[in-house]
Amino acid sequence: MNGAARTIMLVDDHSVVREGYRSVLGKQPGLRVVAEAADGVEAYRLLKEVRPDLVIMDLVMPGIGGIETIRRIRQWDRNARILVFTMHQNAAFAVQAIRAGAKGYVTKTSPPETLIRAVMDVLADRIAISPDIDHELALSRLGDLGDETNAADVLTPREF
Repeated sequence: MNGAARTIMLVDDHSVVREGYRSVLGKQPGLRVVAEAADGVEAYRLLKEVRPDLVIMDLVMPGIGGIETIRRIRQWDRNARILVFTMHQNAAFAVQAIRAGAKGYVTKTSPPETLIRAVMDVLADRIAISPDIDHELALSRLGDLGDETNAADVLTPREF
């Protein structure tokens, strides 16, 4: 990447996990982690102070969860770029995250290259979905061809 480094905020309640992906991201030229938060409230507060180019966020955190935090961030900044990085390989979680305003969804079982590619895609205003979730989404949508309604699809972000 040319020019100034793109700034990133990490949001995960596990400090060891944040350390791991801070290390992976730190090896990439043009990327710089500028803030870290352990929960949604702290993430929302830091976002307003730091204004990172990208937020990488887990979904399950104490207090306000990731879906609600995404929704609040996007209400404050409609252009915020948010990439979900989570252990959940369920298509319903991905659908809810994207509906709330996330621009990408990567599972923590993905190789580091998948995370880096997703970061670059989201920074370039492209949607990024890890291959394992992409497959799950396709299978879940095939099920939608019938008359059955997926319960998670009708829930609001808050209800989810």
